[in-house]
Amino acid sequence: MTLSTPTVYLSGARARLKQLALGTGAALSLLGAVPAMAGVVNFESVDPTFYVDGETLSEAGYALQVVDTHGTGALAGLLVNGLDPTTCSLGGCPTDNQSHYYAGLADGALRITRNGGEAFSLASFDYAFVAPIGGQINTPYGQLVLTGTVRDLGTTISYAINFPGTDSAGNPVFSSALPSAAFASSVFTSLTIRACLFDGNGGCTYPQDISDPAYNQAQFALDNINLAEVPEPGSLALLALGMGALTLRRRKSAVSSNRAYQA
Repeated sequence: MTLSTPTVYLSGARARLKQLALGTGAALSLLGAVPAMAGVVNFESVDPTFYVDGETLSEAGYALQVVDTHGTGALAGLLVNGLDPTTCSLGGCPTDNQSHYYAGLADGALRITRNGGEAFSLASFDYAFVAPIGGQINTPYGQLVLTGTVRDLGTTISYAINFPGTDSAGNPVFSSALPSAAFASSVFTSLTIRACLFDGNGGCTYPQDISDPAYNQAQFALDNINLAEVPEPGSLALLALGMGALTLRRRKSAVSSNRAYQA
């Protein structure tokens, strides 16, 4: 009997260690399964108004800062009510969106961050061109360009997509977009969105100054920006440690109960 007890104890210890390893492994495996909290910026909670350089609107836990790329501090954005026909009296605005949407005007850009500064990713969005006037030819006039600052690296990655065309009246229309796999899988600390215009020579350029015939015409519309909050690495590590500790505690409780039963 005196020889069998250590043998049983060692066997039980090995089993507990194996269970602990399995439990910890399961906790670590959950790191890749932690759900990303999604937030859709659809501008419905924001009142239609004009925005100048530096002004910020917030929705769904994100801050969207308007940027005047020419540095003049002038008008660079507009929150549009798609049901208001007076918003674009000369046409040129998308006509197939009857909700609120954001229009980046006069070559302006929009910079997106999370309110707390944490990281996020981009899943999808709706977009359109904003023309100076209606009656445009049905063709892409440029691209929407998205540039994200990658978490931990500090480098940037860009994704560009041609604008959709126009309706029968020559007004731009919205289209839904999914970014490339590489862009969608990237984790950002900020995301900047702006428009470039085709230059007729195979390039897409940003109007630089008033000498450019396309000055103040690189404009875009955005809606239903589907963003996902990404947990910080430290939070994931703490989750794994916490689950590992919980597993160990449960195993110890089970062993104690078993010893009490054997006694």
